Amino acid sequence: MRKILLGTTAVVSAVVGAAVMAPQASAQEAPTVRLGGFFRAYYGYTQQSSAQSTTSTGLPVNVGGGTENLPGVAPSTTATNNQARLGKHDISTDAGIDVIVNGKLANGLTYGATISLNSSGIEGRQVVQGRASAGKTTVAVDEMYAFIAHPRFGQIRFGDEDGVMGGLMNSGWVQGFGTGGVHGSWESFVTRQAGGRTTTAPGGLGDASKIIYMTPQWAGFDFGASFAPNANTGEDVGCPNNGNSGYCDRATAFTGARNFGIYAAGPEQAARRNEYQLAARWRGNLGGVGVAATVGYIGAGAARDLTTAGAQQTVFNNMNIWQAGVQASYAGFTVGANYTYGDYNFFWGNTLRGDRQAEQIVVGGQYVAGPITVGANFVTGLFEGGNRDTFTDVGNRFTVARTPVVAGTSTNAAMMRRWGMGAGANYRLAPGMDLIAEYVYYSVREQGRDLDPNRGGIQSRAFSNVFLTGVRLAF
Repeated sequence: MRKILLGTTAVVSAVVGAAVMAPQASAQEAPTVRLGGFFRAYYGYTQQSSAQSTTSTGLPVNVGGGTENLPGVAPSTTATNNQARLGKHDISTDAGIDVIVNGKLANGLTYGATISLNSSGIEGRQVVQGRASAGKTTVAVDEMYAFIAHPRFGQIRFGDEDGVMGGLMNSGWVQGFGTGGVHGSWESFVTRQAGGRTTTAPGGLGDASKIIYMTPQWAGFDFGASFAPNANTGEDVGCPNNGNSGYCDRATAFTGARNFGIYAAGPEQAARRNEYQLAARWRGNLGGVGVAATVGYIGAGAARDLTTAGAQQTVFNNMNIWQAGVQASYAGFTVGANYTYGDYNFFWGNTLRGDRQAEQIVVGGQYVAGPITVGANFVTGLFEGGNRDTFTDVGNRFTVARTPVVAGTSTNAAMMRRWGMGAGANYRLAPGMDLIAEYVYYSVREQGRDLDPNRGGIQSRAFSNVFLTGVRLAF
């Protein structure tokens, strides 16, 4: 899940986890199947940069358009003389169905599986040719995994699921109000032109196929680890045709790998390889105050790039990320903070050699009074952003040149700053049904890089303002 840490499937995951880690009765039970899910419908009023879009924003070197390494397929291009002007009003709907299976043996061992389907499998309409397209309500699998657990030995999960630092054990992310504030559903109303929408939250690490282990809780402490060999999900090999490419799950080097340090829009495609996550958490009560604190690490390698002569070259840094978070709850109030630092780019991308390290701070708070919840959160981060280097293929290797700073031209010579704030409220109208109102402001600044080629000069700042309201039903 990429949009929000505590999305519906993550909540289902937590419920299943809590159930299997609790003490079990001795009676054996056959597997039971139940359905859960959600529906939400929001009205949104949006103001954003690049509301008049005539030219696609140039992507930084380390962000792929989605077709760069497919054999026989040219990179996607933008048609000329086409224009669109964006209005401010829209209605966004989404729905998901969770199939939850639970079983238990007489020795206390529990087992089961969760399969989550979501109606937002495609961000935009996919038009192949006249009268051949796929709508953006196409249903796709969000998560699917099985688990085996015992109250004494912990739990193992295997499948397409978040990692222990990708939403399962994090602390300090307070977003139980509205749709989640700055990490909520506002992104559903903002186009990617100028890039003023993508956040770097735990769920953005993705549901790559992985194996996960989480210990039982001892004296308030529990620990977890997860491993994913690559960024892909699901069955089969991932190759879109008979030629090997970077879309193949087992690709360790491929042409154009340097374009996929950050997830490409659309497919599960990124250069990240051999990702592992480690987490240590403490939960308890101090003088009537509920406290949770987590320290974790995220590490990963990356696929190498291939020259025209077939030579492999390492172009990425390994991911090397530390994160610490804490939150406290008392008398209906919850406050939290989280800090992340290390070798990574925005949206959990691998950085290229020579790129800066990144850091991000998140703070938030909320208050619950009967059926009403109100809250706010804030995020600020410094990232490399667009790469500052130019790669030239000379056959047996790449030569790398740092892009010079030239006044009045678009370069990637300065770090990217992203910050945003959100405030919202929800009213529990009936069991499972909330009425929601929320406002989010989000800004991206990257001095020296043109984020909006439709306006004169170097537009190095992009922003989004979104007010949304609507209803959400969880069942």
